[in-house]
Amino acid sequence: MTLARHLAGLAIAVAALGSPFAHAQEASRDAAQPQATPTPAAPTPSSPKPFDELDANADGAISKDEAAIDPPLAQAFGTLDTDADGRLAPEEYAVYAQGQS
Repeated sequence: MTLARHLAGLAIAVAALGSPFAHAQEASRDAAQPQATPTPAAPTPSSPKPFDELDANADGAISKDEAAIDPPLAQAFGTLDTDADGRLAPEEYAVYAQGQS
């Protein structure tokens, strides 16, 4: 058998089996592509906490510090505090609670 025939036979065998380098490149390319991740379901809105639970010091109003345990309330605090006294009276909090229900 001549060297040329031997190399031709080897090339055919390699082609039939597939190149291990080609498989490694495919695996590397696949790993580099981002995998689709399922979209998490939107969180369901929770019921607002009772006024008395947020008024930790029982002074009849919710301060900014007390509102901090409820991030959406803390974010809306400035808008809800209609008299700008730095505290939410039960009536001011009721506006928030009604919108969250």
